[in-house]
Amino acid sequence: MREYLIPKQGFRVLFVIGKGGVGKTTTSASIAVGLAERGYKTLIVSLDPAHNLGDVLMEKLNDKPKKILDNLYASELDMEKLIKAYLKHLEKNLKNMYRYLTVINLEKYFEVLSYSPGIEEYATLEAIRKILTEGDNWDVILFDTPPTGLTLRVLALPRISLIWADKLIEIRRKILQRRMAIAKIKGEEEYEIEGEKFKLPKEEAEDPVMRELLQYRKEVEFVEKVITNPDKTSVIAVMNPEMLPLYETERAYGSLRKFKVPLRLIVINKVVQLKEEIPELKVKMEAQRKVLEEVEQKFKGVDTVTLPMFAEEPRGVGWLRRIGGMILGEN
Repeated sequence: MREYLIPKQGFRVLFVIGKGGVGKTTTSASIAVGLAERGYKTLIVSLDPAHNLGDVLMEKLNDKPKKILDNLYASELDMEKLIKAYLKHLEKNLKNMYRYLTVINLEKYFEVLSYSPGIEEYATLEAIRKILTEGDNWDVILFDTPPTGLTLRVLALPRISLIWADKLIEIRRKILQRRMAIAKIKGEEEYEIEGEKFKLPKEEAEDPVMRELLQYRKEVEFVEKVITNPDKTSVIAVMNPEMLPLYETERAYGSLRKFKVPLRLIVINKVVQLKEEIPELKVKMEAQRKVLEEVEQKFKGVDTVTLPMFAEEPRGVGWLRRIGGMILGEN
């Protein structure tokens, strides 16, 4: 059994990443079935907008965890619903922080925001955070992710957001300090909106903006600590024995190392195995051999598993159990 795939300190988090079409969802489901059948209470969550998890498991799924087997639960998150919920949360927080915004109709602005660059990544990160906060309900949480580019941006967000949060907290502290200095000179000032009087906060404890910034930083730091802890999180990259998936996996490895997210396993899927040489496949087999050699050279220290090209499409628990055993390794 590969120890980095099972719980060590509390729950274990697994992210399965890879280029579209390499067999990411089948790999994810196989690992989940294998872990569940070895006694680990496992939740598998599809974050990919093009959901295939239900098809692989041969079950109809939604955003609520559904029991598939003993110890195995699965869900598919609705990205559009996630974005709407995330924007609604932002709108509510803004109105709580800046009371004068209650007289402004923010909905039309947030409708535009739903199409803005980066909103999908932030909504995905918020969904991951909420699932991780309930991590103690599970032994393993496995995320079947969108294609590599979006996933890497999501995994980079906690570190980037911490930098932004620290800078904004620093700026907010300076604002509050200046308010305090002005109040000492001019005295307390009251403001009125729609007949309601209020004073601008000067202390951190009474400032809703500072409270929100500190809370946001705490939430992001929680996610960052989980995904960068090798005793907690493992990333599994899936690729086919071809040059383009190899290049994408190599770039992903570099990005993950930069943000200190541990890549522990590479699953090389759909490896053609011939009992005898077929002339028509000679070029393909030579290219495959070169890719397998490149993997060995480029990813030293990263575990690898090769899965053969099967005669039929692997679907259903029987197939997933078989593949899961190959990936997890026997006890």
